[in-house]
Amino acid sequence: MSTTTIDQYREAKNSYLKLRNQAKKELLARFNELATELLQLQRELLEDFGEKVALPSKSSKVRPIKTKPLVLKTEAPPQPSLPSPKIAALGKQIEKLKKKLAETQAAGKPVKVMEDRIYELEDDLRLLKEK
Repeated sequence: MSTTTIDQYREAKNSYLKLRNQAKKELLARFNELATELLQLQRELLEDFGEKVALPSKSSKVRPIKTKPLVLKTEAPPQPSLPSPKIAALGKQIEKLKKKLAETQAAGKPVKVMEDRIYELEDDLRLLKEK
C-alpha cells in the first residue's frame, strides 16, 4: 500500500505538533532560568552595591539612551567620615544574617522571618545614615 498525500499530511502534522510542544517546554524552561538569574542579579546589585534596578518594562520599541552632558565640578567632594559604632554594628549584623539566610535557603528551610529581620535592620541602618 502506498502512502497517500493525506497520510503524509497527517504524519507531518503530528511531527509538527510534537516539535511545537517540545519547543514550548524548552522555551518556558529557558525563560524561567533567565527570570531566576535576573532576579538574583537584581538582588545582588541591591544588597552589594545599593543599586536599585527596575525590571525592564514591556516595550515594543528600542529607544536610544539619552545621556546628560558632562559637567566638570571644581568643588572637592567631602571626605567620608568614619561610620559610627552603631552603623558598623548594624552592618556586621546584617552581613551575618545574610550568610545565615543563604545557608538556610540552601537547606530548603523557610526564610521569611530572616528576610523580614534583615529588612528591619537595613531600614534602621538607612535611618541612622540619614541623620
